[in-house]
Amino acid sequence: MDRARHLRNYDLHSWTGLALGFFVYVVVFTGSVAVFHHEILTWEDPAKRLTVAEEPAQMNEIFTEWLAARAGGEAPEFVRFSYPTSYEPYFVGGMTIKDENGKFEYTEQRWDSATGAPLPTRGAGLSEWLLDFHRDLMWPEGLGGRTAGRTIVGIIGVALMLAIITGVVAHTKILEELFTLRFFRSVRLKWQDAHKVMGLWGLPFYSMIAFTGAILGVVAILGPLVALLTFKGDQEALFAAVLGEQVEASGEPAQMVSVDDMASLKMPDGDAPVWYVVMNHYGDANARFDIYFEPDRELTIVEGFQIDGVTGERIADSQFEKLTAANHVLNAVTPLHYGTFGGIALKFAYFALGMSLAVITALGLMMWVERRLHGSTGSRSDRVYLIIGRLATGGTVGMPLATAALFIHDKLYVGAEEQRMFWTGLTYFAVWAAPIGYAFWRKNDYAVTRETLALSGGALCAAAFINAAITDYSFLSLLGDGHKIAGFVDVSLLVVGALTLAFSLRLPERRAAEARKTRVRTQAEPERKITPVAAE
Repeated sequence: MDRARHLRNYDLHSWTGLALGFFVYVVVFTGSVAVFHHEILTWEDPAKRLTVAEEPAQMNEIFTEWLAARAGGEAPEFVRFSYPTSYEPYFVGGMTIKDENGKFEYTEQRWDSATGAPLPTRGAGLSEWLLDFHRDLMWPEGLGGRTAGRTIVGIIGVALMLAIITGVVAHTKILEELFTLRFFRSVRLKWQDAHKVMGLWGLPFYSMIAFTGAILGVVAILGPLVALLTFKGDQEALFAAVLGEQVEASGEPAQMVSVDDMASLKMPDGDAPVWYVVMNHYGDANARFDIYFEPDRELTIVEGFQIDGVTGERIADSQFEKLTAANHVLNAVTPLHYGTFGGIALKFAYFALGMSLAVITALGLMMWVERRLHGSTGSRSDRVYLIIGRLATGGTVGMPLATAALFIHDKLYVGAEEQRMFWTGLTYFAVWAAPIGYAFWRKNDYAVTRETLALSGGALCAAAFINAAITDYSFLSLLGDGHKIAGFVDVSLLVVGALTLAFSLRLPERRAAEARKTRVRTQAEPERKITPVAAE
């Protein structure tokens, strides 16, 4: 590659990283933590630390009575029933009905797996915030809501793919750079080497995450786009072509299959229990129930089949029976992106690799600013680059602190459950913004990074000890017969917190060149005071 083309590719890689680098960092960092969504959900919700009953309660009468009372005579738009699992050790019923304003409202109820007694509903908080912020940036409803948010995340995935491709092309000495780490050179060179080494070694994983993330993000707009191109904008025609014609409600009431009877259903080639049931046209003679099973270590979202909601007989021509090769590929995208197909060890691998990608992104932002402030690159004033640098520093190190703060917030929150998500988000953004303001006040990006990461490590450790102090399920439970998942989350908080704290203490407090100037000035001052006396 000639020098001019190489420089153009390098500039494209640099500007792509700067333009969307911070958003990539946000999505990657939250995604790394969201890998443990189920485990964190168990840690935060006491109801999820129950034990699944060996002989579950009979739920059909309880469930139907709840549906009738909650629907108030209206036909529900959507009905779902979930069976107890290790992550959700209770029954869950859910339904969607129209409220007084004609808007859809979803409500659910949980029941004890042994007695069928209602369990208190807990508002969504820590784990749901991290997962949804990763998936759709919690995009405001007034600006397009989750569809717009997921589309933006998909575009970020495309930008990450572009940064990866241009980065590989820009590094012409890949084999040499795979093993180059100059520990005893300048901070900028250490950043540069770490950026290259981690980027090259993790290249297959980063490429997969970028590709699957892009698919999951842009799928929200693929339906309307394909419908526009092939069905003149008719999305219903598109869904009918893909899933087959959907059965309409007959208007005739009928007795539904018992949820207790459906609990014994099995896949023909497996023995996994039923996970949940989606009930279409519940209470109607044409009701159709989609039976879902959680796949055991297989690269697919779910497996299942459809039955007649009245007779319980399996329907042979349902959408489950028409899966094409493309369907199987799309079904594999979600578990491949979130690492849900290989157990807890794979999740830890995803976490480590995801965090390394976040570090690479942060280092790329820092190097961009460093070259323009202290190198020969850049055409703007130092003030512009200082502002960009402090925004990047405060924003990147502020996210670990905001995440750690949510763990503490979850244990200390005493407000109404329906407001838990609101206060979770407010806490997150408030804590996240604090290091940005601190960076402008401190005027030392190195010190801000060191001090904020130290505070983040301390907060993670504090969250584990707070949980141990106020609940019966903590790292102390690992010594006895307590709930293991909650205990392991506490242990992970302690380990990650201690490592973060130890790492922060090894970071420099100021730029190396400034530190050298300070040392030289300090050593020279006494000599200047003594020299005139000696001359006399």
